[in-house]
Amino acid sequence: MNRVRIRTIAACFVFASPLIVQTSVDAQVDLSALEAAYIFNFAQFTDWPPGRSADNLLSVCVDQESPLGQALAKLDGKRAGKQGWRVRPLPRTEKAADCHLVVLTANTPLSAAVKALLTSDAPVVIVSEVDTTEQGWVIRLVRDGDHLKFDINVSEASRRRITLSSKLMRLARTVL
Repeated sequence: MNRVRIRTIAACFVFASPLIVQTSVDAQVDLSALEAAYIFNFAQFTDWPPGRSADNLLSVCVDQESPLGQALAKLDGKRAGKQGWRVRPLPRTEKAADCHLVVLTANTPLSAAVKALLTSDAPVVIVSEVDTTEQGWVIRLVRDGDHLKFDINVSEASRRRITLSSKLMRLARTVL
């Protein structure tokens, strides 16, 4: 009887293993969608200077051709706290300071407008996937294998007159 039972159990494992593998593949999260969710939540834990958002729209500027830009575009029209979420293309020549959040991916071309924004003190939250040498980022997304973490640059946020929630800072991997 034991041999029959062992063979039955072994057969169940052999036939069930493709289902187990498929389930674990389906459970994996698209990292761009996860980054977009993080950025959406960053906005809810951020306070801009008074008068910054007169139209109750939160402007998020991103390279819309990137996977992250496409994931953020799916959030267009949602509400982040009291403000509506508006995803726009990253400015190439005009003033980028009209954006509340600027998202820089590894492949984002740094236009003159973006370079000027990195060195300015405009109240814009710059979220970057890359460690720019120009230290203009306020929040840096860090991929660690299949995990997503983030760093906060408090001195950059302060220079830009942006207040980040202490709850957000407690969740950060590193606070500079």
